[in-house]
Amino acid sequence: MTPGLGIPCSILLSYGRARAGLYGSAARRGKLARRSLLLGLAATLLPAPARAGERVSGAVVDGPDRLRLEDERIVRLVGLVVPGDLSPAPDGPERVAAACRRLEELVAAGPLELEALGEDRLGRVLARVRTADGRFVQHELVAAGLAWAFPDGLDRASARDLLAAEAEARRARRGLWAEPSLAVQDAARVAAEPPRFAVVEGTVVRIGRSEAFTWLDFGAGRRRGFTVRIPATALPAFRRTGLPPDRLLGRRLRVRGWLFEAGGAMMEVDDALQIEVLE
Repeated sequence: MTPGLGIPCSILLSYGRARAGLYGSAARRGKLARRSLLLGLAATLLPAPARAGERVSGAVVDGPDRLRLEDERIVRLVGLVVPGDLSPAPDGPERVAAACRRLEELVAAGPLELEALGEDRLGRVLARVRTADGRFVQHELVAAGLAWAFPDGLDRASARDLLAAEAEARRARRGLWAEPSLAVQDAARVAAEPPRFAVVEGTVVRIGRSEAFTWLDFGAGRRRGFTVRIPATALPAFRRTGLPPDRLLGRRLRVRGWLFEAGGAMMEVDDALQIEVLE
């Protein structure tokens, strides 16, 4: 349904599609004019997406990684995951509340600068966000140990900035990094349950391939232990960034993403920035 118009979107999209032979030219012109009017009205009533470099005031915190703008758009901060939000964690509600408090402090500093990167399937604006004095909001949350870095659609420079901020927080055992179950997990011991976000370190002992995936096995057994799978569709991007999976055999890696059960703990990695080569 088109907001504010009460007209199903399918009608707007299909309006005027009938073959020319069914209508006279006058009827066709009238039909097209009505279609243009309806689409024009819809465009004025629907919220506009955030623009690159858009400056906004009056944003309020709508979650540990979300802002609600004055026009009711929801902005999601890309590049991080807050423990206790989508990923279960000890003291989850307290961790979410701490991230919200820090986000509120950053929002209170003045107008925000949004750089929109697109929208998610829920219609939320995905964005990099900076404070009035130029601080990268995602960096501030990760550096405080309130979130993991996750290259969720970020450019390489921004992703590397967050990884560096995370490394500093990890060394200082700040925030989540003081909790063993949230800190870096050993590939030899990491459990698949519960499904969650994790950062895992280990050495690749076997590489397998299928038509759909490349598999990096970190355990001695093919059907147990930790495995990373890389979709075949992502392989060209891995090669362009100088990280072809074939070269990872015997290398010690730090990988990040969402764990799930598949004959052992498994993680799907579709962005080369989810993998750090340690040695």
